[in-house]
Amino acid sequence: MKITGNGYEITKYINETTLSPDKEQAEKTSTQGNIPTESKGDAIVNLSEASKEIQKAREVIESEPDIRLEKVRVIQEEIERGDYEVDAEKTAEKMLGYFIDEMV
Repeated sequence: MKITGNGYEITKYINETTLSPDKEQAEKTSTQGNIPTESKGDAIVNLSEASKEIQKAREVIESEPDIRLEKVRVIQEEIERGDYEVDAEKTAEKMLGYFIDEMV
């Protein structure tokens, strides 16, 4: 579902989709089928399976830290010991791959 427009249009949409208890029960009965219904308050939201999977993936991604601290710590230790080596060929391949992707 996509809602666009100014605040008035969104408010109008919300008011139109908000159901009274009698209408809500009738709506639930008529919408039960292949599409799962999630309800919060008076509004009813039907989410496709794809959107549910995207939401789960987003939650997993957001739960992971942006920086892999253990990997950073290992590299810092290697640098301090003087053992860290840059693989120039691997770095060049990645840089060329990035620029080729940008050109296409």
